Amino acid sequence: MPLMARYTRYRAEDDVFFTTVNVFMMEIVKLVACTAIIISTSKSVLKFLAELKEAIYDNPVETVKVCVPALIYTLQNNLYLLALTHLEATTFCVAYQMKIFTTAMFMYFFLGKKLSLKQWIALAILVVGVADVQLVYAPNEATSAIEQKPLLGFISVIVMCFTSAFAGVYLEKVLKESNTSVWMQNIRLALIGLPISIMSMWFYEGEQIQRSGFFHGWDFMVVVFTLTNSLGGLLIAVVIKYADNILKALGAGMVIVSIVMYTMFPYQQPAFEFQRMSNNQASLLMIKPTKGGQL
Repeated sequence: MPLMARYTRYRAEDDVFFTTVNVFMMEIVKLVACTAIIISTSKSVLKFLAELKEAIYDNPVETVKVCVPALIYTLQNNLYLLALTHLEATTFCVAYQMKIFTTAMFMYFFLGKKLSLKQWIALAILVVGVADVQLVYAPNEATSAIEQKPLLGFISVIVMCFTSAFAGVYLEKVLKESNTSVWMQNIRLALIGLPISIMSMWFYEGEQIQRSGFFHGWDFMVVVFTLTNSLGGLLIAVVIKYADNILKALGAGMVIVSIVMYTMFPYQQPAFEFQRMSNNQASLLMIKPTKGGQL
């Protein structure tokens, strides 16, 4: 996914799509997909409407609780595109592994999950590895109409690590305490995220959208990226519901090696030494579930 996002963002400035429009369309895709899944499983539109009324109108407290992650995820999606505008996919993925550290912190304080000494050491190694990536990173020398601002990209990633970890842990708590289906919870998130996305479009890119058009910069790859990113978000919700955020974050680590190998050859972008990546990956694999309900 980061490779595709980088590909769709690393273009001439006049050819790049609006981030707020993309985030809005991702919410639309999630809403349509979850609605279709519920209707197909219940085989009745009336049952879907009744379930929607029960989840939204008859359970306002839980709906209000979902507002928090909905707001954060909308912000995070915009930061995601901003980060990959100024960082290569490999760099982004390595830096984003800091999310494992922030997730562990939030799970420790909010869910009472405990870490062993070995796991604390692994987290410390992870932090050092991410800091090392920032120090040695240099932007691609290839010509691009978009000025590369690595510091802005790294700041976006760090903010994402904290906001995403908090929202993920918070949503895990809400999902596991609720009897509402994962698909209906995602409809809740989308219904709350849509007005937030509309306001973002209006305030941040309203004039540009009116001048250039709503789907300015869109092509086949942008459509594919939007669909896969949206549907991938639904799978993440399923993982959070039936596993936990640490396992989700560790699973993402498997993507890193693939991206490193991919970026070394086809695009000839600067990639980190495989040894450094392997060392960081080893520190991630140390953080695994232990007995007694600990991480």
